[in-house]
Amino acid sequence: MGDLTNTGDSSIDWNGWWKFTLVSLIFFHLTASTFTSLGVALPFMIDELSWSWSYAGLGFSMLAFMVGITGRLPAWTMQRFGTGATFGIGGLILASGLGLLGFSTSLAEYFVGAALAGLGSTLCGIVPGVAVINHALPHRRSFAIGAYMTIGGLGGVAGPLIVTTVVAMTGSWRWHWWSVALANIVLVLLAVLTFGAKRQASPDSAPAAKPETEKHTQRVHATVRAWRLQDALRTPQYYVIVAAWTMTLFGGVTTNSWAVTHMGNLGISITIAAGALSAHAFVNAFSRAFGGALATWIDPKWLLVSALAAEIMGMLALASADNMVTIILFAFGEGYGFGMCMFATTILLVNYYGPKEAPKTMGTMHMISTLAMIGPVLGGVIGDTFGGFSGLFRVYAVILFGCLVAAALMKPPTLPRENID
Repeated sequence: MGDLTNTGDSSIDWNGWWKFTLVSLIFFHLTASTFTSLGVALPFMIDELSWSWSYAGLGFSMLAFMVGITGRLPAWTMQRFGTGATFGIGGLILASGLGLLGFSTSLAEYFVGAALAGLGSTLCGIVPGVAVINHALPHRRSFAIGAYMTIGGLGGVAGPLIVTTVVAMTGSWRWHWWSVALANIVLVLLAVLTFGAKRQASPDSAPAAKPETEKHTQRVHATVRAWRLQDALRTPQYYVIVAAWTMTLFGGVTTNSWAVTHMGNLGISITIAAGALSAHAFVNAFSRAFGGALATWIDPKWLLVSALAAEIMGMLALASADNMVTIILFAFGEGYGFGMCMFATTILLVNYYGPKEAPKTMGTMHMISTLAMIGPVLGGVIGDTFGGFSGLFRVYAVILFGCLVAAALMKPPTLPRENID
């Protein structure tokens, strides 16, 4: 990415927008082929392979665990090997994991496939994607990040539909995993060709003098200081943002793994439940674009507060989703909440601590959010023990309220004078 330039005039930066398009397609594929697919494919896999809910949920947790625990890895690989190599390595690992899921006949194969898919997702996901956008389109950062996350979120709309369509056409859930693995290989080749394998493709090595020209209203805080990761980790605001994302991710992975099963237990057909998950993903996707349009006018802190409030509503509705009213409230509330929280926490980290350290501040956040991986397995245990999931969703809503209060009271961090370069 060292070749990216911002001319500062009104001409279109075709090179920058092509890179934006490619990372957006990769994010779309990641969303469609991992979390949202697995949640819909699991009932078919459980029926054929006679797994318990607890063991099936453990595989979903393995996927989430690997996405989180490797959160700092993309910043390291981009700095050491370059952006193209990061996408290439991650894409090959992801394709291997998806392919292994298709070949799974045992829990061991399922767990390894889920783990590989999680590792590949980290290396191809938000951290390198946002780093590309920060340096390719600095003058349209908020809009481009919102659009990137929207396109990625639309993968969540497509994922459940792809699973049900492929199963209906082939009679097997295995063909779903093999088809998305093949699509991933194509995207890997495009990424390697676009970004190359040279170390200068790393965002950290982009020219230091490159202007950051995005304009905000006075209501939106955007640092002009050179924050370091260690300085950011000393501020309480960082942990408020991390907690908000971690709890939202907890709800997201739990929802994607058990919402279809939960609604089925409440008497809702799998077709309606899968449709609700797709509608949820649709709202999720476009809430990110909405955030991108507002983020230069409204402090993203308040976008985060609105996300947490909607998430609470969505979880309470899901707990009793045995009718269309509560199903619609769930799809809108949790969909908006997850998508807006993903956008708001990302842009808050960039605004509060700067784009240069974004791969590290974001990567550390995603590593800490590994705690959310307990959601699917906890849901499976609760489902096996109590015969349902409603209590978990209600307790989660209470915890989210604490995050909402902390976010509402948060003020922009101040870099200590002795740490100012």
